[in-house]
Amino acid sequence: MNENDLEWRELVTKKEEFLHILRILNHYYEMRGETKSKQFGFRRQLADSDPNSVQIFFAKIGNFEYQVACRILPNDAMETWIHIDGIAEERERLRTIGNSEHPVFSLVCLGDLFQISVPTLLSI
Repeated sequence: MNENDLEWRELVTKKEEFLHILRILNHYYEMRGETKSKQFGFRRQLADSDPNSVQIFFAKIGNFEYQVACRILPNDAMETWIHIDGIAEERERLRTIGNSEHPVFSLVCLGDLFQISVPTLLSI
């Protein structure tokens, strides 16, 4: 599957939830010392942006994997990356063993945001 075959969706509400997820991931990468890439700089800038000045797009590429494309307006800076939704994956594992009371069920994950996103025509 190439990027032209993906069915893209845009997150138009709850962008602050996505930016919160991104801030958590950025913190993790900072703790690991993985901050030198151009993409990390973009993701840091994105996480600090006003939710009204960003566009967030997702395409589902696996059970828990998403292609993410984000644009910061008005300069149209854009980056894409693969996001593996570990929260949704853990929820499924816990459901399988019969545990539906774990705190992971109260966290917002990318899969939750994908579900409320709307179809869009994105060309990268």
